Amino acid sequence: MHLLKKIAVLSTLLLTFAVSANVKVLSVGDSIKLPALNDQFDKPHSFKPSTQWLVLAHDMDSSRVTRDAFAGQTNETLQQANIQYYADISGMPGLISSYIAIPKMQKQKYNIVLAKEDDELAFLPSEDDKVSIFKIENGKIVEFITTDSAEVLKKTVLK
Repeated sequence: MHLLKKIAVLSTLLLTFAVSANVKVLSVGDSIKLPALNDQFDKPHSFKPSTQWLVLAHDMDSSRVTRDAFAGQTNETLQQANIQYYADISGMPGLISSYIAIPKMQKQKYNIVLAKEDDELAFLPSEDDKVSIFKIENGKIVEFITTDSAEVLKKTVLK
C-alpha cells in the first residue's frame, strides 16, 4: 500500500509538471519560497520562517476538506501549530470568488492566504480533490502528502 501511495504522488508530480511545463514543481528536499499574497480580508501575508506545515487547497473539494479539518480553529491555534493555510482560487471565475467564495471564507476565524493568479502557486504540486500538505523544516520541504480526508489532515498538522 505504501508503494502505491508513492506511485500516486510521483504520478501527480509528473502530471503537474507536464501541465505546467514552464514551471519547476517543487518536491521533497527543495527550499520553499512563497510570494506575498493577501488573505480573505485583503490583508497581506508572507511565508513565515517558523512555518512547519503548509496546507494548500486548490479546488472546491480540497477546500471542504480543509474547512472541515480546521473547524473550530483560530488564527492563534494555527499559529501555535506553525500552520499556514493557502488556497489557490485562480481557476475560479471572478464573480464567484468575489460574491460567494471569499464572503464564505470571511466567516472563518483563521487566515486563508489566497492565490488569485495562475502562476502564483503553480510550482506547488497538487492533486485533484485533495489537500496538499507540506512539512517544512528550515525552509525546506521534508515531506509531502495529499489527502481527501479531513481527519487525516487534522491528525497530521494539529497534533
